[in-house]
Amino acid sequence: MPLEPRNIAGSEYAFAIPNHRAGREQQPRPLSTGQHRWNAATLSNIDHPSHWSVPWADLMMVMMVMFAVMYATQLPPPKASPVSIHDSAPLTAQLPPPKAFQPKADATAPAGLSTDEIFKLSEKLVRDANLGNIDVALTDDKAIKVSVHGNLFFDPGMAELKPDAVAFLDQLAGIIAGNHFKVEISGHTDDVPISNPAYPTNWELSSARAAKVARYLIETGHLEPGRFTVIGHAAYQPTLPNTTTENKAKNRRVEIVIKREEYRP
Repeated sequence: MPLEPRNIAGSEYAFAIPNHRAGREQQPRPLSTGQHRWNAATLSNIDHPSHWSVPWADLMMVMMVMFAVMYATQLPPPKASPVSIHDSAPLTAQLPPPKAFQPKADATAPAGLSTDEIFKLSEKLVRDANLGNIDVALTDDKAIKVSVHGNLFFDPGMAELKPDAVAFLDQLAGIIAGNHFKVEISGHTDDVPISNPAYPTNWELSSARAAKVARYLIETGHLEPGRFTVIGHAAYQPTLPNTTTENKAKNRRVEIVIKREEYRP
């Protein structure tokens, strides 16, 4: 039966189909699809182009590089080879001799008078002044506390230094100038309330008295103001109960504390 090439259902391939109207049988012809040639009778590929060989070679190259990298990353670290030290030269380097131990200087002991010397000088000052109402004590932390109580320094309700106070403070300023310790001055009153234009409460009175003593010491002894701290406690730190006149006189006081702490500007 004759065959005639036909395009079936929009396919990209053409096949030879029988032609009933032809008087004789036609020979099959190879059909071309652009890239392949087909035998219409046997439906076999005539041409065998090698377009796939280039991408296949690229794929093989990529896989080879990948496996090489994987193999390199899995290699164990090289083992350290033993080193013989029997034939090596002996060490002859000399170490420097150790330095002799030197204790650090006491940071709280400045040049000048020590606390013991200040304490002895303060006691001698009190004895020589023969004023009474002045106590000198050495606290647990090695500070020197000079307490002046009663009306020796100030008249009741006032914050002006009396002549006896000035003479004593002149001598004390010389002792304080012989060292660099910090100084704390605190004022105290009894429990009798005060109310006047200058000092509305005992807070103002006690603070003013402490400030007056500090200012006099600084100006007389030419001392560094930064060494001084001024505090007013009013009647809230009594040494004795405010039940008698003598106790109240003891509670009215100014305390000058020379600390065991060096002032560093």
